[in-house]
This record gives sequence, structure tokens and C-alpha cells, in this order.
Amino acid sequence: MRIPVLRWPGGNFVSGYHWTDGVGPVEQRPRRMDLAWHTEESNRFGTDEFIEYCRSLGTEPYICVNMGTGTMDEAQAWVEYCNGTGDTYWANLRRRYGHEEPYRVKYWGLGNEMYGRWQIGALRAEDYAKKAIEFAKVMKWTDPSIQLVGCGENGWSEWDRVVLEELSPFVDY
Repeated sequence: MRIPVLRWPGGNFVSGYHWTDGVGPVEQRPRRMDLAWHTEESNRFGTDEFIEYCRSLGTEPYICVNMGTGTMDEAQAWVEYCNGTGDTYWANLRRRYGHEEPYRVKYWGLGNEMYGRWQIGALRAEDYAKKAIEFAKVMKWTDPSIQLVGCGENGWSEWDRVVLEELSPFVDY
């Protein structure tokens, strides 16, 4: 079976996940509360493990950024950590953790189900579009080759119409 693309972090978990907790020596990673599922997150599986897993499967990694409790600086840094080629803090951190070559992650998602009341940091359509545009700009400025995926509801709704109207010039999907 061929899996063409694999997304992580998944589901509601992403809106409380801070990627910097999941890099570096596993034994030094902090344990955090997973706010979505009210459990403890060990951070034993993080960015480097996800990329390694995708490579072992021959699948394209797709990373979804935290637009719940996360910031656009955090999203920008994640792109730089994964794809940076320069002599920058985040690219050098990846190198220090044993990954000299950039991961070249192509697909990046802008949040998960941001329309839902159950979601950490849920937003009205107008507010999601504004926030996602700012995330998209800094992420694309960091690596213009990435492809961005906005989030939408199941089916077609007014929320989707508003988001697509505002966000479509800044995303690829």
C-alpha cells in the first residue's frame, strides 16, 4: 500500500502542541498536558521522528501548525527548522540534533477545525482568515516553495465561503 501524504500532528491535539517540545534528545523533552484530550503528552515522537517515519514509508510529510495556542513566530520557526538552508538559529538547531540536510517539507496546514467550538482557540471565519493570512505570509517568506493548506468545514458552509474569499490568494489548497 502506498501512502502519498501523511499529516501530523493530527486532530484537536495540534491546537495545543508546541513543536519545540518535540525536538532534541528524547530524554530531555518536557512532558506537557494535552489540553485537547486531557492527558499527558510525553513528546517522545516529534518532528524528527515524524520525518524519519515518513521517509521510511516513502511518503510526503504534511505538517499542521498550531493556530490555537501557537503563534506565527512558532510556525515560521518550524518551517525554518525543517527547511532552512542558511546559517540561522533554527536550521542550525536541526543540524545540532543530527540532521544536516533540510527536510524540505512541502505541505503545511494552517490549523485544524478552527471553526469548531470544541477546538482550542476556535475562531469565527473572518478571524481565522485574518490570522491564517499572517501565518501564511511569514511561512512563505521563510520558504516560498512550501504549499499551504487552509482548513474548512465538512461540506460547504458560510464559514468556508468567507475563509476562501479572504484566504485563497495566500494558500494552495
